[in-house]
Order: sequence, then C-alpha cells, then structure tokens
Amino acid sequence: MGRLAVGSFFHFARSLIRSVLLVVLLLAATVDLWIKRPRWGAEGAVWIHGWCRRIVAAMGIECRVTGTLPSAEVGPVSVVSNHLSYLDILLYSAARPFVMVSKSEVKAWPLLGRLTAQAGTVYVDREGGPSTYPAVNRAMAEAYKSGLPVLFFPEGTTTNGSEVLPFRRGLFHSVLNNGVELRTAALRFSLGDANGNASVADDVCWWGDALFGPHIFRCLGLKGVSARILFDDAVVQGADRFELSERARDRVVRGYEELGREMEAGVASVPLIV
Repeated sequence: MGRLAVGSFFHFARSLIRSVLLVVLLLAATVDLWIKRPRWGAEGAVWIHGWCRRIVAAMGIECRVTGTLPSAEVGPVSVVSNHLSYLDILLYSAARPFVMVSKSEVKAWPLLGRLTAQAGTVYVDREGGPSTYPAVNRAMAEAYKSGLPVLFFPEGTTTNGSEVLPFRRGLFHSVLNNGVELRTAALRFSLGDANGNASVADDVCWWGDALFGPHIFRCLGLKGVSARILFDDAVVQGADRFELSERARDRVVRGYEELGREMEAGVASVPLIV
C-alpha cells in the first residue's frame, strides 16, 4: 500500500472515529440539558461552555488564547470578531461563556440548534431586511443584560481567511443605543504538515457553497488543526455606527495580522485552554 493510500486510510479512520465521538457528545449534552435544565440565557451559556471544551478537544483542535478574556462584571460588553467557520462559535464558547449572535439557520440544525438556543443565542435573519431590525435590537438589548459578554461576527458571513471583509453596520446600532463597551477579537487557524493537499482555506474554513456534512467529515480527519484567539484589551469608540464599525474592523485586521506573524514565527507562549 502506497504512502498516499495509507494517509487516506488514516484520514478516513480519524474522520469516522471523531464523527462518532462528536455525535455521542452532542447526544450526551442533550441528555444533560434535559436533566439539569439550566435556565435560558446566561446560565445556559455557562452550561454549554463546559460542553464546548469537550467537543473542541474531541474534534482534535488545539485552541490557544492570548489577551484578557472579556468580562461584563462592571457593565455590558460586546465583542466582535472575524468569521471563518462553524467552528468559531465552538471555540469562543470553549474560551469562556458568551451570549452569541448567529444566523437564524443554526436554530434548525439537529441537536446544535437546541443547545445554542438554550445559551440565549440571538438569531439574525440575514435575508429578512429592515423589518427584522426592531426584533433583533430588542433581543440584543436583553442579551446585554445577561451579565455575559455578547459576541457577534459583523462580516455577516464566513471567509477563507484571505482577508477580513468590510463589517456590516446593523448590530453596531444596538451597541451605541445600549451604551455598551465594544472590544474586538481575532481568530486564526493553522494546520500541520501531514495532511496531503489539505489547506486551512478549504478544509478548516467553511465558506462559499461548501456543503456542511462533507466539509466537517473531511475537517475531522485532519491532523494538527490549531486555533488561536487574540482578545484585544482596547475599547473601540465611535460617534456613530459607521465610524464604530470601521474602527472595530481596523482592530480586528490588526489582531488577525498579529496572529499570522506569531504563527509564522512559531511563538509558543500562548496558554493552552482546551
């Protein structure tokens, strides 16, 4: 059997084993949810934090964090980040409990939809237009009262990591209206060498018209997937949502580029969180 065939066999075996483990963990989390019945919102987000740590580890992803984890203990805080994959929500939730903002389609996903809903996730209909804005703003206002930081992805879609897209301004309106402190974060992936022709852009990032099932099965077979999250301590300010969104994007781009330099230089001082 050639080296390529051996590599393909082990990739398939890892995908299969991790897929089964992932389903088992999601089922176990669903049962645990039924038994413990955490309250919707902040208590649910704290509960799902522990399960996300287990799930990320079971998926074979090494996650490291730099910067100070955001806290809403002294007032409401919102965090914005670039967006690369369905993995992003799992990774941020593994780092600390957040109230997440997500596309409305996630609510209908088997198992995951029920779990994210319990954590108080604010669902946004990306195609709904202006008629959905009042309901989203009300939901965001409630999320800021949760005592947890609220995280959203202003690019509005996932990318292959080649750039940080311009930020959509809609949710920044709720930041200003509610007097919320705004911080930024950046997320970046890297991949080990022993993965054949696999790449971060196509096999870790999930974007474009890639189908979820085949993509996650392929991703679960990869070796040496690493994620780094950089939390920026600076508070972003702006006179209106246009200025606020542009300044926030500048900070995210700066953090994303910093993570790239760290990974290229092999910086190894980032504390392991899962």
